[in-house]
Amino acid sequence: MRVVISPYRICPIGAHSDHQGGPTLGMAVSAHTVLTFAPDATSTIRLTSDNFPGEVIIDLERLTSVDEHAGPADWSRYVAAAALVLRDRLPESPVGIRGHVRGTLPGGGLSSSASVLLAYLSALADVNDIVLSPEDKVDLALRAEREFVGIKVGILDPAAIVGGRRGQLLSIDSRAARWEGIPLGDNAPEFHILIAASGVTRNLAGTDYNRRVGECFAACRKLTSLAGLDDIAGLHDLDDAVFEQWGDRLPTPERRRARHFFTERARVRRGIELWKQGDVAGFGELMNASCQSSIDNWEAGSPELIELQRTLTEKPEVYGSRFSGAGFGGCIVALVSDFAAVAKNLPGRVFRVESDDGVRVL
Repeated sequence: MRVVISPYRICPIGAHSDHQGGPTLGMAVSAHTVLTFAPDATSTIRLTSDNFPGEVIIDLERLTSVDEHAGPADWSRYVAAAALVLRDRLPESPVGIRGHVRGTLPGGGLSSSASVLLAYLSALADVNDIVLSPEDKVDLALRAEREFVGIKVGILDPAAIVGGRRGQLLSIDSRAARWEGIPLGDNAPEFHILIAASGVTRNLAGTDYNRRVGECFAACRKLTSLAGLDDIAGLHDLDDAVFEQWGDRLPTPERRRARHFFTERARVRRGIELWKQGDVAGFGELMNASCQSSIDNWEAGSPELIELQRTLTEKPEVYGSRFSGAGFGGCIVALVSDFAAVAKNLPGRVFRVESDDGVRVL
């Protein structure tokens, strides 16, 4: 028997930037997808779960889509997506797996989808003697979610889960697909990472996330045309001055999405400086500003999520907080000086997590 530990991730600053090639900040945390597995004698995948009903049964030699041969379990789509994206690397007689998967936190917002995809990819690669580099794992997880699950995600989720290092913040260059661990400055005060669940769950494919991403690309195309530029792949390829000069010419939704991107890019750059200095309070203020922009400009947040974040912001022990994930449900991540004081009387479930290393097979 082998075990894959695939952490969840938080994004303190840099939300909704990676699909435009922008910089973002991530961290793997000590809440995980845990997949216990063994090689099967055939090409069949057989999985059960603590979190979802049913058994997933997939024949690697017959699988052609996420909807074929995947059994009745809804969560089979992610198993099938991992198998499909890896199929060109599988041997002629692929080895399946038998296993059981569980997740340690409820609800959305911590990228459990990327976490579980990377767990499946790691297990299938292990039993089939496939060596995957960190870059391979990120690329395969992205392709699985984009091509087979149908979500237009960026690099943040898989990069944070693959590249995470205990005690470090991960600075992710989405355009170059590179990441670097940033140690916290020596003078930083003690703090804890708090996760507060809103109780509102959502499937990202069922939200307006893809439409928001499309509006970002539409804003990019129009700004590029107005500025007389070409060869622009995303908003990150444009200077702030382009938006300052031409942003008022955009339709309101596209102007708001672009405004969020350009202000968030500045917050990421400043956040890296403050983290290196150990200025947790200043970093927390940027988290609050990032969340407010997600509400005003990205137009995310359920009423429950917004109220929970405002409740946290009012507590003196909270350095900063923001929505975790796409922001249509799920949870809040906060940096706090006193976990017990903040967690007291908060509605819903509250968890304390720490930074963690990235996905690994034990």
